[in-house]
Amino acid sequence: MKYPKDRFDDFPSSLKRRGAHRAPRTRASKLSSWLIAAVSFVLLVGIGVGVMWMIDRQVQFTSQAMEDQQEQTETTPPATGEPEPTPTEEEVVAEHDPEVPVTVLNGAGIGGLAGAASDVLYANEWNVVLVTDADSSDNATTTIAAGSEDELPAAMALAEDFGFGEAVVDPELAQPGEIVVVVGQDGSGLVE
Repeated sequence: MKYPKDRFDDFPSSLKRRGAHRAPRTRASKLSSWLIAAVSFVLLVGIGVGVMWMIDRQVQFTSQAMEDQQEQTETTPPATGEPEPTPTEEEVVAEHDPEVPVTVLNGAGIGGLAGAASDVLYANEWNVVLVTDADSSDNATTTIAAGSEDELPAAMALAEDFGFGEAVVDPELAQPGEIVVVVGQDGSGLVE
């Protein structure tokens, strides 16, 4: 199809450009594109980390060992009325064992308490594997829980290194083969 000639068909011969041309991008426009991309990336990563942190604080996983122990306590036969013989207890002696993994929990809600407690343990060559907050922050005293009788001597040595706290065997708090320290209000002197 042919169109009639009009004024737009006549243009000066000095003008060589045809079609739409953009001016070259300035340094500021290039930099703004990168800044928008970087801010978007940081924002998305921050949202992801925040969501994972909230999930971690709310979801509690129970271990198979705790479930097995609960099943055993439910299936134990009732007492027959005969007293069971009590075994003679040997005195447990505190013994430093740097191989036992130690988890330090802030059970008092005091900022930096678990970190300060872990510093004491690092200085005494303990194997600290995790430092975090406990589920509750109203613990008056420090509890050093051993997962089994085998870790009790190490828990007692750990209590001696702190100078406070009570070493106990608590399989609900600590798994066999590990020690969990719940630092209470009595450990507040560590952050002062």
